Amino acid sequence: MIKWILLILLGLFTSFPQAYEPYSQGHCDSIEKERETIRSRLRQGYRVKEGERLKARFKSLFEELAKHCDNPKQTNRTYQRSSVYSTSNNALLHTKMPNMQFYSDSYNDPGKLKAWSEFYTLPKRCRAKGMESSDFVWCSEYRGEQKRLFEEQWSKRP
Repeated sequence: MIKWILLILLGLFTSFPQAYEPYSQGHCDSIEKERETIRSRLRQGYRVKEGERLKARFKSLFEELAKHCDNPKQTNRTYQRSSVYSTSNNALLHTKMPNMQFYSDSYNDPGKLKAWSEFYTLPKRCRAKGMESSDFVWCSEYRGEQKRLFEEQWSKRP
């Protein structure tokens, strides 16, 4: 009796597929083409419900490609999203390194460039992400004023 139960269980478990069957390259290409169509549609105007539907379909096609296509064809996009620029790495971007200097192509003289990088500090207001145009104008005027002050001091040096 136990032998029969084991035989039936063995037959059931071996009949389940161990991995997803791969799609043909043509089918994978058609899925990728549909994703590109959805991506271009998402760049255009759309209503909230339609956007949610498009995003859900885009995600399901991505999962289908991952499961059934061994080598997904690379698209002609010029960039790929990378975790290098994720928000978790922002702390690294704002960390001052011991030998870090402010870069400027304003001065050709290395001594003057070094003096400028030590003189000028970028205000926190000017480092804000997604800054308003009024802040941008203020930062630009502030830098110009600081540059004027620096030039005065530089010309008076011995």
